[in-house]
Amino acid sequence: PNPNYKNIIDYLGKNKFFSLIIDEKYDGHKLSVKELSSLLTKITTKSPCLGVTVMVPNSLGPGELLQHYGTEEQKNKFLPKLSTGEYIPCFGLTGPKNGSDAGGLMDTGIVKTIDGKNKIEVTLNKRYITLAPISNLIGIAIKVKDPDNLLKNGKEGITVALLEKEKYKSLDTSNYHNPLNVGFPNGTLKGHFSISENQIIGGRDNIGKGWQMLMECLAAGRGVSLPATANGASKVAT
Repeated sequence: PNPNYKNIIDYLGKNKFFSLIIDEKYDGHKLSVKELSSLLTKITTKSPCLGVTVMVPNSLGPGELLQHYGTEEQKNKFLPKLSTGEYIPCFGLTGPKNGSDAGGLMDTGIVKTIDGKNKIEVTLNKRYITLAPISNLIGIAIKVKDPDNLLKNGKEGITVALLEKEKYKSLDTSNYHNPLNVGFPNGTLKGHFSISENQIIGGRDNIGKGWQMLMECLAAGRGVSLPATANGASKVAT
C-alpha cells in the first residue's frame, strides 16, 4: 500500500468522512442523498480510489446494517466509534466462488455447542474486500447451518455478523490486492474461528435473516454511491 495511506485514513476518520450516513445522535453527519452524492462526486473527480475509500463505508457495511438492524447495545457501542474513525469498517461479502452475488456459494457457519453455549464455527475465505487490510471492525456474510437443531431462535440461512479484529487473532487480513495499481486498501479475509450469537447484527433472532438485510441495504447504498462515482468520472472526461 501507499506509505502515506495511514495519514489519509486518519484524516478521513477524524474529519468524519466515514460517518456520512450515521445518525447525528451517534455523532454522525447523516447527509441527505443529494449531499452525499455531491460530496462523493467531488472527491472522485480528484481521486477515484479515494472516492471508493469514502464510498464503501457509507454504503453497504457495518454502519448501515447496524442502524437498520442492530440491537440498541450494538448501536451504542459501535456507531459513535465508526463516526469518529476509531473503528475502520469493511464488509466481507465477495468470495472466490460467488463474486459479490449474495445468493451464490458462500462461506459457512456451523452451529455447535462449545463450553455449554451455542457458537457458530466459521470458515472464512473472502477476497476483493475494500479496506480489509486496515479494518478493525469487520462485517461478514455467512451461510449458517444447524445440523443438530440447536437454534431456538433464528434459522438456517444467510447471516450477517460483526467482528472486532483485535479479538480474532486467527482472522488473517494481511494480504493486499492492488487493482488497477491505484493502491487503495483492498484485500482478503481468511480464517477459522467461532463467534457467539450476540455478534450477529440484531442478535440471535436475526440468524438466517441476512438475505433480507442485504437486499434492503444493497439497493440504497449502491443506488447513490456508484452513480456518484460514475458522475465524477463523466465530469472529468468532459
